[in-house]
Amino acid sequence: MSDKKNFDKQIPNNVIPLGSTKCMADDCKSKPAKAGFCGPHFEWFKAGLITKEGAKAADFDKKHYHWEVAQAKKKAA
Repeated sequence: MSDKKNFDKQIPNNVIPLGSTKCMADDCKSKPAKAGFCGPHFEWFKAGLITKEGAKAADFDKKHYHWEVAQAKKKAA
């Protein structure tokens, strides 16, 4: 059985912060859809291209290149 204390500490990861009117990613003004990000930036967040604060990852260029290659393979298949 789970303790009530542990249940109260759980926070769902798909909650959009209250009062948020734009995507948390840098220089994006789109409306947030999931976890404070718009649709395309949420995909970037899941791939590790941007942090939960919306800033680019330290190795963004490398990750972005590999992400684009993977996306091209998806479309070709």
